[in-house]
Order: sequence, then C-alpha cells, then structure tokens
Amino acid sequence: MSNKPVRVHFMGIGGSGASAVARIARGYGYEVSGCDLEEGRITRLLRNEGIPVEIGHNAAHLKNIRLLAHTSAVFYQSAKEPEYLQARKRKIAVTWEEFMARYLMPEKFVVAVAGTHGKGTTTAMLAWILDQAGTDPTCEIGANLLDWNRKNFRVGKSEYFICEADEFRDKFLLYKPNLLVVTSVEMDHPEYFKNINQILGSFNKLIRRMKAPKILVINQEDGGCKELIKSVKSVKGLKIIKYQRFKNNEIKLKLPGEHIRADAAAAFAAAKALGIAPNQIKQYLESFSGLERRFEYRGKTAEGVDIYDDYAHHPTAVRVNIAAARERRIKGKLWVVFQPHMYARLQLLFADFKEALRKADRVVVTDVYTRREKEISKPTGKDLALAIGGPQATYVGGDLTNVANFIRRNTAKNDTVLLMGAGDIYQISDLLFSR
Repeated sequence: MSNKPVRVHFMGIGGSGASAVARIARGYGYEVSGCDLEEGRITRLLRNEGIPVEIGHNAAHLKNIRLLAHTSAVFYQSAKEPEYLQARKRKIAVTWEEFMARYLMPEKFVVAVAGTHGKGTTTAMLAWILDQAGTDPTCEIGANLLDWNRKNFRVGKSEYFICEADEFRDKFLLYKPNLLVVTSVEMDHPEYFKNINQILGSFNKLIRRMKAPKILVINQEDGGCKELIKSVKSVKGLKIIKYQRFKNNEIKLKLPGEHIRADAAAAFAAAKALGIAPNQIKQYLESFSGLERRFEYRGKTAEGVDIYDDYAHHPTAVRVNIAAARERRIKGKLWVVFQPHMYARLQLLFADFKEALRKADRVVVTDVYTRREKEISKPTGKDLALAIGGPQATYVGGDLTNVANFIRRNTAKNDTVLLMGAGDIYQISDLLFSR
C-alpha cells in the first residue's frame, strides 16, 4: 500500500461492511467520503466521525476521486446511476470487498471467517479475543460489537487482519486468507447459487486460494463442512483443525444457544491456532457481550414484554434462535415476528421455514422484504402464515407500525417477542419503545 493517501468514495457507505472498510481505510491514511440512498444511523454516525457523507447518488461525487468502492446492492438498485456508470467508464469502480483485498490486506496475516451461518458472531468473538490478548488486530465485522461501543471495525498496527468472508456472488474469492474458519455450508442465496454443489465448489475454491501457513478451522459437526473436508484433504500444505460446539457446562457465555456455543468453539480453535493461551481465550469468550441484531436484548416494554432482535433469515437460523430463547426459561408465551427476506429464498425453503416457525408459541409474519428481485413476487408472507396455520400464526402486512400495534394489543406480561429478519424489521423494537 502506498504511503500517499488516495481519495476513495464509498457508494452505499451506510451498509455494515462498507462502513467498516471506509473507517479502516481512513485509519490507514486514505481520504474517504461516501454516499447512500437513505439517511440512517450509520450515515449519521460516520458524518459525526468526520467522514463526509451525502444522501443520494451524484456523478459530482467523483470529482478528484481515485477509486469508487461500492456495495453489491449497486448491481440491483443503482446500476444505471451516472455516478456508477462514470466510475466504470473511468475504470475506477470496485466493490468494497475488492478494495479491501487489493489495498488493505496486502502484507497482512489474513484471518477470514466464512459460512452460511455464524460468521458474524464468530468473527466478532475472534476479534474480541485478539483485541483483549493485546495483538492489536485490524478488524472488519458485518455487525456492531456491543463491547466496542457498537462499532463494527478496529484499526490495528499488527500483522493481523480479521474479516468476514461472504459467499454471496463469490465475493470471498477475492481474499487469500492465511487462516480460514468455516462455520457451516448450507444452501442459501438461491438468486445466485443454483444448488448446494455450486456453493461447496465456491468454498473449495476459497480454500485452494489460501496462503501459508494455510490453517483451516472447520466445523466437524456440520454436514456441508464434512463434505468440504473430503474435497480438500489433498490440498498441499493445508492444516485442518476440526472443532465441535461447546457443551453447555463447558463454558459460561453471556448468550444462549447451541449455535452460539458452536461459534465460540470456532473462535476458540482459531485463537488457539494463533498462539493465544486456552485459559485466556475462555476468559475473553465468557466476557463477550454480543453483537447488534444477534439475539440482542432490546429491553422490556411498559407492558412487561421482553423484546429480542436477531438478523436470522434462514430456517436454520430461525430454528436455533427459537431454541436459544427457550433456554431463557421464559414464563409467558414465545412470540416470533418474522420478516421473510427475498422471495427466492422463501420459495426454495418454504417448507423449512414453516416447520422452524412452528416451534414458537405464536408467530407473526410480515410482508417479504426485498430490494433486488423484479421478476418474482411469490410466495408471500401471508402464504407462509397460512401454511403455519392459525391461531398460532397471523399475517400482518403493510407498514411496520401495523406490526408493532398488533404486538402491543396481543402480547401479555412475561411474554417474549423475538424479531427476526435481515430487512428493516429491527425498526419494530424502536416503535415499541417510542411511546
């Protein structure tokens, strides 16, 4: 990386990944600016931190800019924007993942965390461990750490660079990790991947891109991971470290759930491979408070209802979060408010969503949240609620205010509400506590 600062503009800077990389880039000496289609908490926060952020896209943003780093959402929402088209014409347009790989990672010891489920929490746990152990890592995380004052990044001076590695659109193939954690491999992103074999093939390619010492930390209990291990055994120089989730009595984590104990085991194995003492690792894991939107406790309403919020948008994630809520030994009913994310995902995994959601006492299904689908509009949230069946499940469509009002009217003291989805469903908790 050149010592001379380069001006970089982030298109879609309000996204979790893009905002983290923009902050790291500024910490590394780049002059950073950004824009987004909508104002939000992240854009306001970035502006308060001194990063110029505009709302809306405009080709004028490219004046004196050397690189435009954009999110994948541009391909679906803003591909015809003059700002993006001009950047492409000037050959300065890259995704933020490509920018990170080309300009921030070189000469670093890259620790990447991949997997259909758990990569966010595992990345955060590992970043927290290395931070507490004094290794001074640079970290890019797709959600905000509660222990870092709700920040999703860290700028360090050591050789360690920790990041999430997202399989969607094969974005993780931009990276060449020295240590790779794979938490799970399951069918997801049907708008891009045709089948599980294609996904396994992408993970296989990532492993074959690894650099020395080529340490693969992988979940030996996951079916997809088992298949992956078989396919990469012959990779020259690859060291495979298998892990399995902690039992409930082996570690005292602040967050419940078998999936959280699996994430902790992944972080433990990776940190140990990096030379951190096991007793220290356990201590740091037990002090980890969690992430925003990862079974995050938002509080108790005036009516005495506990509200939790989670990013879960896949049947497996829905199922394990409901099981985690049961570990809390709640006194009243367990309500799940689920916002389906993408029609293609709901269509492919409809039966799995139905069965997973039936584990709750009451279910509220909202409209499907989608931003990048144009030729598909079924099945709907109403279809899913009908399939689950009444009176257990109810469809509440329209504005999220309708959902918040339904929750207020129908829940009772000591009930627990678990909000789940990757869209804007998190706003419901704000609505519930706004009065």
